[in-house]
Formats: sequence, C-alpha cells, structure tokens
Amino acid sequence: MQQVYQSNNESFGLNITILCKGKKRFRVWAEELNKKNSKYSDRVVVVERGRSINFNFPVSPKELFIGCLNADNIHDKDFEVIIKKEPLRYYNIWMDSDIKDFVQLAINFSQVCGFKAPAPQGTIYQTADEKFNIKYLPVIKDFASGQIINTPARVGHQSGIIEISADKYRRYTIPMRMMILLHEFSHKYRNPKIGLQISNEFGADINGLYIYLGIGYSKIDAICVFANVFLKAQTDGNIHRMRKIQDYIQRFENQEYAQLM
Repeated sequence: MQQVYQSNNESFGLNITILCKGKKRFRVWAEELNKKNSKYSDRVVVVERGRSINFNFPVSPKELFIGCLNADNIHDKDFEVIIKKEPLRYYNIWMDSDIKDFVQLAINFSQVCGFKAPAPQGTIYQTADEKFNIKYLPVIKDFASGQIINTPARVGHQSGIIEISADKYRRYTIPMRMMILLHEFSHKYRNPKIGLQISNEFGADINGLYIYLGIGYSKIDAICVFANVFLKAQTDGNIHRMRKIQDYIQRFENQEYAQLM
C-alpha cells in the first residue's frame, strides 16, 4: 500500500488499521514526500487478522508518503489498510519562552537535517536571538584525541551548544531526533532549574520527556531511541534508568503531570 496524504503542515493523528488473513508482520511508515531520511514514523507490527496503530504528528510537512507492506513478503497484496484522521492528543504542559524558542528550533532542524548535509566543519542552526545553538557535524569527535565518538549528540556544559552527528542522526525518525535534542537541552537548561547537576542523566530524561510527550510526540519513538542508546551499554545503571523512563511515561499518560488537551 502506498498513499500520498495531504498533511498541509498541520498537527493531527492518524489511526491506521491493517486487516489481513492469518498472522503477518507489517512495516508501516510515514515520511515527507520525495525527501530522503525524513521519516515521521516507522513501525514493524505483528497483525493477526486485524490491528490498529496510531501515528502522532505534532508537526507535518506539506505532503506525507504513507507506506505499508508485508515485512516478510513485499509482494503480498492480500491485506487492507484503512487510514482515519484524528485530533492530536497533547497535554497542557508548562513552557516558558526559552522552551518554546528551543522547541521551534529543534522542530525545524529535525525536519530538514536528514536531507541537508552539514559543512565539513559543521553548520550552525540557531534561534533568532542566538541564545540556543545546534552545531550539525558530519561526525562528533573527542576534543583531545580527535577520535570519532559513538554518540548521536552532546551538549557543552559551558557553551550550551548542542552538537549533532549527521552520521548517527540520519537513521532516526523525526520524533527520535526531537527526543535526543530535548534531552540535551534539558541537561544544560532544565536540570539546574530543578536543583540537579547538568550531568544528571535521569533529570535530562524526565525534563526532555515532559516536553516531548506534552507536545504530542509518540512514546514509541522515545522508548526506541533510549533503548537504542542503552543496548550499546547494558549496564545495571542503564537498565535501571530505562525502567524509570518507562515508569515516568506511564505516569505521564495517566495525567499525573499534565492534563490532556
């Protein structure tokens, strides 16, 4: 199934129902039409006769390409896909002017960075007042040794500049990119405001998740991007951190921190 959906830069949700005979695995995705590395969602789901999934679009391009195929047999056409537009679920979270400015910068960057290559020495994306800066690099290198670091992002504790690795970032969905950016932003600009050290990882997790979930992004992409990072270092600390993240998401969805709008 392939469909061009007129999303018109709107905020909305899509309920996607897949109907089939028996039990099959399907890949379902949505990306900006004719733009590489621009996926707004990308899932593989098991369907037994029928299943519905939800895609969230707090932001969208002018046109979306929506695809669905049998993950194990791309030639299979014996299934049906029903797409229904729904209101976006978002929350009444508190955001000051700094958060709002950074969120807009992060959204703009996340939407285009997949198909815009950085300059060899990095390309700067910044807010109009230059307070918040994202430095888009081909790769991130260690300052002392010059060796490539296996991380998608880092933030300068003094400068506040967020460095992003194009090599790592291109493979992520736009919501996953947003989660990483909000995590790094929270290290420098949110942790100290609640009495935490800049380096506190869980503080950055929950501060970033509060904004990310609040503006309507899917928990699935957040869990996936954290799991992707933690799988590379399965320490007891990271396992405990993942459990705390999942607990926070559950409590957030139960409206313990903000009410649904």
